[in-house]
Amino acid sequence: MSSQSLTDNDLLNLLRNDDEQAFRELYDRYWYNMYVVAHRKLRRKEVAEELAQELFVMLWQKRDSLRISNLPAFLGVSLKNLMIDYIRRNIQEEHYLVQLQQFFPAEVFATTEAVQLNELSEALQKALAKLPDKTREIFILNRFEHLTIREIAQRVGLSEKTIEYHLARSTAFLRDHLRDFASVWVLMLLS
Repeated sequence: MSSQSLTDNDLLNLLRNDDEQAFRELYDRYWYNMYVVAHRKLRRKEVAEELAQELFVMLWQKRDSLRISNLPAFLGVSLKNLMIDYIRRNIQEEHYLVQLQQFFPAEVFATTEAVQLNELSEALQKALAKLPDKTREIFILNRFEHLTIREIAQRVGLSEKTIEYHLARSTAFLRDHLRDFASVWVLMLLS
């Protein structure tokens, strides 16, 4: 019988018994869809390919212990977690610096100001890391990806009021934790 005619559950049962052909069929069925989802969210081809690949490596490595009743849902949630982990790992000082540079003229980035901006960026990174995951994600979507409250609500599946709450919470938290850098902001704005 052709592996193409088997259901996902049949293939998963074969996969648990180390059947490489079953794995290949699952890969062929779902890899491209997972790649498209990752690419749509992250807008980076190489990263989307890498995360889709990593998803299937994980499926193969954990084939003995996985108990999956709905493969598309499992793959979707697993991919979402991989994307979140990727974003967390890569939200670094460089990203914030690039975002901040868009708001200031080139002269602002003279040596002294650049050092202060780097310190601010590090402080911002550390403060963001202290926020709860969902609050941080919503803040980043709003402030760095420039999504509206409605767009964020649709993306993360929460109400607009909840999004407003998370934004107010993150803004107050960051204002409090970055208070020492207020003079840096004023100097940069006056330059």
